[in-house]
Amino acid sequence: MYARVTAAARHTGRCDAAAQRFSEAAAGSPATGEARLITCRLPRGGPGAAELPGMRCLRFAVLIAVTGCHLRAGYDAANRASGPLQAVMARSSVSRTDGVINLPPANGHNYSLEAGFGNDTITVNGVAVAHDVTSTSFTPGAGYLATTLGGNVRWTPYRWRGLSTMIAAGPARVMLLDRTSGERTWGNALRFGTGLAYKLGPVSVYADWYREMIAFGDGAATGSSTLDGITVGLALQP
Repeated sequence: MYARVTAAARHTGRCDAAAQRFSEAAAGSPATGEARLITCRLPRGGPGAAELPGMRCLRFAVLIAVTGCHLRAGYDAANRASGPLQAVMARSSVSRTDGVINLPPANGHNYSLEAGFGNDTITVNGVAVAHDVTSTSFTPGAGYLATTLGGNVRWTPYRWRGLSTMIAAGPARVMLLDRTSGERTWGNALRFGTGLAYKLGPVSVYADWYREMIAFGDGAATGSSTLDGITVGLALQP
């Protein structure tokens, strides 16, 4: 019994007090000679109880992430490019191995993906756009592939029933990939635009007009270029 009580007291950090009380109980009362039983209370709950606050914070963070997540995906119904970048993307190339002339890709589309966090009025997002994509864009071959990676702040200043207006702007980087040599050239860009959306529950159908102003310091597209387009797609906000 002494070992059991001592171990319990050591567990709670009150070894000295518990040992003293046990000694007094073991000695008993001088008048009656009876021994008394002294018990040591242990804290209720195991290690899991201490983890509850952390688990609550984790669940709360997941809830915020899910309810505040915004996702937009679309493609360009119409687009136009000007400047050195347009000349590079529309240029025919000659194969270095067999001398065959490779025509630029035809009927390419621009695909965009935007994801971020915020509320019904303002969101902060990451943006990825693949330009002039065809079925052969990601296979070995000649020509160039351009991709925009950046961020923006999207503001919804006006809502009327399910209809809303949007304004978005932010910096970006544009990568120009030479599919023949694998050489990558990076340029700086500013992407901005405005649009309309109609909301049906958590899903919205949207149409955006955008302009992307790009500047390359070196490489095949050195100089300033401009991309304009109208993007249509779906947006999701849980």
